[in-house]
Amino acid sequence: MNHRLFFQVALATGIVTCFASSAAAQAPAPPSVAIIDMTYIFENHPGFQARREQLRGQVEQAEHDVKARQEELKKLVDRLNDYNPGTPEYKQLEEAITKQDADLKVKVQLSKKDFLLHEAKMYYTVYQEIADETRMYAERAGIQLVLRFNGDQIDTNNPQEVLKELNKAIVYSNPSIDITPIVLDQIKRRQGQPAATTGARPVQQVPGAPGVPPRR
Repeated sequence: MNHRLFFQVALATGIVTCFASSAAAQAPAPPSVAIIDMTYIFENHPGFQARREQLRGQVEQAEHDVKARQEELKKLVDRLNDYNPGTPEYKQLEEAITKQDADLKVKVQLSKKDFLLHEAKMYYTVYQEIADETRMYAERAGIQLVLRFNGDQIDTNNPQEVLKELNKAIVYSNPSIDITPIVLDQIKRRQGQPAATTGARPVQQVPGAPGVPPRR
């Protein structure tokens, strides 16, 4: 190779390297911080909605059973009028009513406690599922921190909502770092549900993140 050819090759290589370095410098770096609306995911989580409906059905059935027991007690109370106070029959029926009423109150309290515990475990299980999906996506996308936020519009006529808005930890966030629809889509796919649903938030493009659907 003569000196002129060597110089041309070296010059071309330098130009290519220069352009590559410039392009790399101009490429947007993936964000290290993202935000997620947990409330929105809970409200649109197919598994959570099914479990909540199942629990609601159990609560309604329990309430129906309690009303039936209360009606039976009411009939027993009405039967007291058939006996004179102080008679053995009156006392026996009165004791039965008192015992059944006490048993029913205990049953109601235990049922409430059981349903509250069941509900808490249900919420925690779904929360852990969302947290795991968020962690897996963040690790793939190189995101170091995911903050929770609420994207609902507030009612300015509601003082509680206004106060909640004033106390928000996040004052401003670029919509491009909202990974809420991405995590929700991953959960739906994992459960065999269609990822795109009517009324869902538009998927935001996270620059440099792998596996992100294009903006619609």
